[in-house]
Amino acid sequence: MAKPVKKGSSKPKAKSKVAKRSAALSHTERFDRGRYELPLMDLGEAIALATSLLAVKPGKPTPAIIEEGRHVAAARDRALAVKKAQGGKTEALDARAYDVAMDRAWATFVRRIQDHVELPAEHHGHAPDAARIYAIVRDLSILKLNYLAEFAQIGGHIDALKREGLIDAARQLAGTEFVDEVLRCHGEYGQALGVMGAPAATDGKPADRGEARNALTEAIAEYTVQVMALARAGRPDGWSAVDKALKPIAELRAKVARTHRTHAAPQKHAPHPPVERKPAVQPTAG
Repeated sequence: MAKPVKKGSSKPKAKSKVAKRSAALSHTERFDRGRYELPLMDLGEAIALATSLLAVKPGKPTPAIIEEGRHVAAARDRALAVKKAQGGKTEALDARAYDVAMDRAWATFVRRIQDHVELPAEHHGHAPDAARIYAIVRDLSILKLNYLAEFAQIGGHIDALKREGLIDAARQLAGTEFVDEVLRCHGEYGQALGVMGAPAATDGKPADRGEARNALTEAIAEYTVQVMALARAGRPDGWSAVDKALKPIAELRAKVARTHRTHAAPQKHAPHPPVERKPAVQPTAG
């Protein structure tokens, strides 16, 4: 016998299919994190960004945001100490001359490797190594990028050659002096941009702006991750606070796009003309 149901009572209604589908669709609406990817920065830009981010922290920060904010402040203060030690100079030197030298050294190196690739493989045993090296370094369009991006791309290609054990082969094919020139120009380019420096450090503190920049950039990146965690998927009403807290990053990205000038890459060199072989002269009978 069924139990009597009390008057006025009812079982909770299950969610309709439409409501469930609506909730599922709203959860797929996600915060655009790509707008706040950190651009490549020199030390001066990193210090300015850290200061701006700390000035517009979220109104209700989580414990993780508070902790990472302290790390950003500490890294920023250490970077400022480097600035003071260097007489207040944090901006990169005029990188144009270093950029031109890097372009010439890299383009020359790539083209010397290309010349080996274009030789008949059946007559030259080093063709496989040349092809492997050229596959890594062939894209000269990286020389059209802004200074920091170009520096990073060339550094990545150099690291790839080392990782694949092809540096010695590159020296043999392109010439030791040309590979050494690439490495020298890359090192000086990095120092001019403020992203490399002498590796010396004392009592655990950054001793140069390259090291200080790396530490500060990592701290900013961790802080950004924690702030973006506030932007829950499917809840856009809470995204405005995150946009406001990370607005300095968006502004810096726009500034970098405007001010880090690009420049034309060297044009691909014309292929060597074919060697014309004249028919041998037949000796005449005396």
